[in-house]
Amino acid sequence: MDRHEVERRIAEHGIETVKIGTPDIDGVYRGKRLSTKQFLDGCEGDGFAQCDVVFGWDIAEEVITGQKLAIGSADTGFADILLRPDLATFRIVPWEPASAAVVCDVYSEHGEPVAVSPRTVLRRVLDRAAKLGYTAAMAVELEFRIFREDQETLRTKDFSDLRPLNPGYNCYSISHASIDDDVVGGLRRYMDAYGIDVEGYSREHGEGMYEMNLRYCDALEAADRGMLFKSGAKEVLAQSGAVPTFMAKYSDRMDGCSGHIHQSLWQGDANAFWDGAAPHHMSSTLMSYLAGALQTMPELFALYAPNVNSYKRYVSGSWAPTAASWAIENRTSSLRAITNGETAIRVEHRVPGADVNPYLGFAACLAGGLYGIERGLTPPPPAQGNVYETEGLPPLPRTLDEAIERLDASAVAREFLGDAFVDHYVAMRRWEVEKHRRAVTAWERARYFEQV
Repeated sequence: MDRHEVERRIAEHGIETVKIGTPDIDGVYRGKRLSTKQFLDGCEGDGFAQCDVVFGWDIAEEVITGQKLAIGSADTGFADILLRPDLATFRIVPWEPASAAVVCDVYSEHGEPVAVSPRTVLRRVLDRAAKLGYTAAMAVELEFRIFREDQETLRTKDFSDLRPLNPGYNCYSISHASIDDDVVGGLRRYMDAYGIDVEGYSREHGEGMYEMNLRYCDALEAADRGMLFKSGAKEVLAQSGAVPTFMAKYSDRMDGCSGHIHQSLWQGDANAFWDGAAPHHMSSTLMSYLAGALQTMPELFALYAPNVNSYKRYVSGSWAPTAASWAIENRTSSLRAITNGETAIRVEHRVPGADVNPYLGFAACLAGGLYGIERGLTPPPPAQGNVYETEGLPPLPRTLDEAIERLDASAVAREFLGDAFVDHYVAMRRWEVEKHRRAVTAWERARYFEQV
């Protein structure tokens, strides 16, 4: 899509407002709303000014202090960065009158890509794949819970004792999914019209829980779709008097919400993971990719599980992995090889939760896989049966604190993602750990208030 096509679509749909934005470190779509005239006047210039604090605050929009950040702090003066629209991402917003949206790349005022921007980080790894002759196709499938609440009731109830969209445990229930069609089906139809193809969705395990499977495509576009889906779902469901949460673990009484990442490498029109003559049709490229992903999983874990809450999901027998493993068509492993066709053969990375930043999760997946390909690594034999009961597998980090220390020391992360990003990300995650360390929780009050 070029400027001419953008202008044509603006005229055709009577667009008055264009939302421009970019993912922050947590994957939140941040930016501003512009008049159509302002957007067209500036969309091919140096970019639109935006305060760099979007890369210097936490998920609760508290400015991070006491940490050395590359950008977005008082030390760097809260300077401007420039949002440059990627016109290929321009799309009409079907649930909002006369509106469109676009995703931007981020540049400094000197015209250099901002190294800590998640879109820049993913582009860096994709460029490395291209030098090896590969393009990446990816998709994220997201589980989330929906509640019949609004912004006021969420806060009145302190985000607890919320009313689910659909009570009870009705996993894969067609009747209950049909009951919710006005809300969840409406979300799917809006997403399809938004250019985010939803292949299918299902009622999942627990109150108000659904999974939507986004169709695979070019990796950068797939990451954009993951971010825009989360942001758009919040807007669409608000119109139905509902709110979603993509928390990895909303309640200790319920299963967590996953954000599984599907991935394959291509050479032109050929899936590089396919070898019709090999066992299970798995090419040597796929085997090395698996070996690299497996070996680097513990050190890249903080990119798959970015929040303190992420680690509450990893419980034995809970559909979330607890050790670094791979297997063929086995959902108890952390890497699941799906080998059911020449175009469909792929790897499902089952570690990420729904709270994953898709850009950084994708970048970590590809970095690990390419590391294995570049070094010709060979994976161990695939796990069999119930992987939770298999002994001797490498354990995965149990806390965010442990994961960030591994990331900080990771030569692979620094080589593939860049020192500037790793240092910045580690500093932000350390801040998150410290905020949690100081927090007094409802669990602590209930446990200790009377008895100590």
